[in-house]
Amino acid sequence: MSGGVSRRLVFTNRKGGCGKTTTSVNVAAALAHMGSNVLVIDTDPQAHATMSLGIAQGGLVHDLSTVAEGRSTAEAAIRSSYVPRLNVIPATRRLADFERRYANTMEARFWFRDRLGPVMDRFDYTVFDTPPTTQLLTLGSLIAGREAYIPMQAHFLAMEGMIEIIELVEQVQRHHNPSIAVCGIIPTFLDESAPASGQLLRDLRARLGDNLILKPIHLNHALAEAPGAGQTIFQHSLRSAGAIDYYRVALQIRDAPAHGR
Repeated sequence: MSGGVSRRLVFTNRKGGCGKTTTSVNVAAALAHMGSNVLVIDTDPQAHATMSLGIAQGGLVHDLSTVAEGRSTAEAAIRSSYVPRLNVIPATRRLADFERRYANTMEARFWFRDRLGPVMDRFDYTVFDTPPTTQLLTLGSLIAGREAYIPMQAHFLAMEGMIEIIELVEQVQRHHNPSIAVCGIIPTFLDESAPASGQLLRDLRARLGDNLILKPIHLNHALAEAPGAGQTIFQHSLRSAGAIDYYRVALQIRDAPAHGR
């Protein structure tokens, strides 16, 4: 660590297509570009964060599932990405098997926290990219984390999913991890030409407070292209509106008080 408290950020939403992995990867990359040491933990069996950071699943002996099961150490699973100061504990499809085997095992919810804790404390930021579910892999991430951020498509139909995740975080806080809290809602795919988008932002701020609603991520072609190129938005199109948006969100997160210890 470069100094200060180690922060653990969980990007989560039960709805797919909200830009969750794009947000996880690009916020992590922005923080690394700012000079922080960052660890991305990919808890989604689809492994999109892993692939976006240049790590192929083929041939990986150690991944998050082998760490969680105690068959390898967290140190052995860490891989360097192409972004300086940004490392990854990758996901593979084995994570889906892990979740099926241990879905009803209460103690498995704590394995991420217990087996990743010493490694996470060495980084300025740990970023969890979760699957679009509320099952074991997401629960384990929330129990290991301290700050939950909810990327939410800027559409009224996405409100229900956001509310469900807020309720899940509150349940985890009450029963398993008093250090976790929702620290930000990140509106994604914002189209400012649509009047409904502005109304949605006003409704969110009125309901949840200005401080909880972070700067939005606008619709941007470069953001859609970057994952296909296996790049973050900063490698793909540094001067794009998408890069500017994610840099601003990362600044907000960096400058916010660290939550939980």
